[in-house]
Amino acid sequence: MKKPDFSKVLFLGIIIILFYAIILFAFDIEKIIFTINQINPFYYIAIFPITGLTLLVQAWRYQLTLKKLNIDLSFKDSFLIYAAGLSMLLTPGGSGSLVKSYFLKIKTGKSFSSTSPIIIYEKWLELIAIITIIGIFLIPVSFFESQIIFIIGSILSAFIFFAFKNSIGINLLNKIFQKLPFLNGLKVNVDEFQSTTKILCKPKPLFQLLSITFISKFLPMISVFLVFRLFDNDIDIFTTSLIYFSSLVAGLLTFIPGGMVITEAGLLGLSLKSGFDLSTATVLVILIRLLTFWFPIFIGFFSLKFISIKN
Repeated sequence: MKKPDFSKVLFLGIIIILFYAIILFAFDIEKIIFTINQINPFYYIAIFPITGLTLLVQAWRYQLTLKKLNIDLSFKDSFLIYAAGLSMLLTPGGSGSLVKSYFLKIKTGKSFSSTSPIIIYEKWLELIAIITIIGIFLIPVSFFESQIIFIIGSILSAFIFFAFKNSIGINLLNKIFQKLPFLNGLKVNVDEFQSTTKILCKPKPLFQLLSITFISKFLPMISVFLVFRLFDNDIDIFTTSLIYFSSLVAGLLTFIPGGMVITEAGLLGLSLKSGFDLSTATVLVILIRLLTFWFPIFIGFFSLKFISIKN
């Protein structure tokens, strides 16, 4: 069993940076530069600690999830393993996050079969939280696109829960394992997988971990709202949250690595629909993705490198 090779992911990251460069030059670069110059860089940088706090909350949830399975890790180790998984957000559907199970096996000896359900469980919790927020915010703000996302996301979350507790989910996970070189075609043990899912789906841990997930989603809501406020507009947090979360889920549904292009297109389209001009909307897309997507991946690469050297 090999250590994860993230050089290909890094290469993909370089390609995507070029993608952003093309976006900038495809539009009126002078207007975009003018828009950027109107922004207070210190105000924008001051928003980044909220993303850092979000990662801490998510790592805390990860640590508590492990404790439910009688895996006792320090917060430092939990954070490093969780953050290492963020470096793989550039893989289709974030499937590379299974790297967390790799490091858990090294650290605790726990099998992939017993810890791999955590990855699916976390993504399901996050989808439930996001879809719930979209549903609530659709009451004061009516976005047709968000209504479609809400319906599709609700159906998907129900399917994931069904697959998570049945053999469909195990078969799907086995197929993912076969496509990831560092797992060498490893197959999930049905009994161990279902033993983990049974524990995580009990009402008490489910309620506790879902509550923490909601907290972890309220934080980026605030950071995205503050990014919009950089442009001295009067847009409310309900609208900015719908723009952000609807675009995020749209990207997730495509299973494209990181939801690239689709998420950006969603952010751009809904921002234009909300009254922003093209240059402002373009800068908004880049600033939001840098804050909520690329910064966590950056932290993830450092964590992955640190753990790889340590182990």
